Amino acid sequence: MTEHTFTLGIDIGSTTSKCAILKDGREIVAQSLITLGTGTSGPARSIEAVLREAGLSKDDLTLTAATGYGRNSMPQAELIFSELSCHAKGACWLFPAVRTVIDIGGQDVKALTVLKGRLDQFVMNDKCAAGTGRFLEVMARILDKDLSEMPALDACSQKRIDISSTCTVFAES
Repeated sequence: MTEHTFTLGIDIGSTTSKCAILKDGREIVAQSLITLGTGTSGPARSIEAVLREAGLSKDDLTLTAATGYGRNSMPQAELIFSELSCHAKGACWLFPAVRTVIDIGGQDVKALTVLKGRLDQFVMNDKCAAGTGRFLEVMARILDKDLSEMPALDACSQKRIDISSTCTVFAES
């Protein structure tokens, strides 16, 4: 029987916890997403879910790597990476010719340029949750729509409405 290595990656965001397990560094064998982020049970629940999907236990893992807003809250992670470098590497792994990555997170938005497979430059918003995933969730709720309906609503809009780069709470009111 051939021995395989299994690596767990966890992205602990402000509002969600995402995990993936790679077999031999090449094949995604399981993934999970729990809509609870740092400081909650989300990371542990995401790990439990991905291990269950893969049919593995923690003892089967060769390495654990963490990224995201809550990456430093994961003492069992042998490797810690910034989400910016992970975005660049992950995007290049999936789409080798990628040049731009946009991350709409729960608390901020990041736009990255990628050059020769590596992070080149980035910018991010500087206002409280303005233009973020949380903002989109709040606007969907106000419009009494499911979040999945928002792209179609945007596509059929007749008029552009500018929203200031203010906090989501102020935009909601």
